[in-house]
Amino acid sequence: MEQGAKTLLIILITALLLGTLVVAFNPAYRQAFFALLRDEPAKSPIWRSNRDYYTDITLPATQAADKSATQETSHDAE
Repeated sequence: MEQGAKTLLIILITALLLGTLVVAFNPAYRQAFFALLRDEPAKSPIWRSNRDYYTDITLPATQAADKSATQETSHDAE
């Protein structure tokens, strides 16, 4: 059992190190990391490219905001 825990810990540490290297050397991931630190994830290039590529998938909060904007617009038109 101890051998499995040690192996899992090595895998976890390796994954953390590789993730850190990706963020450090890839400019898009670095900008995404800093956007998350500024609490502005929608401004990261990764977020924007995913939003543009996966147009059919939206967050529930985004759908609610879109519906309320549509309702306000239709209410204003009346």
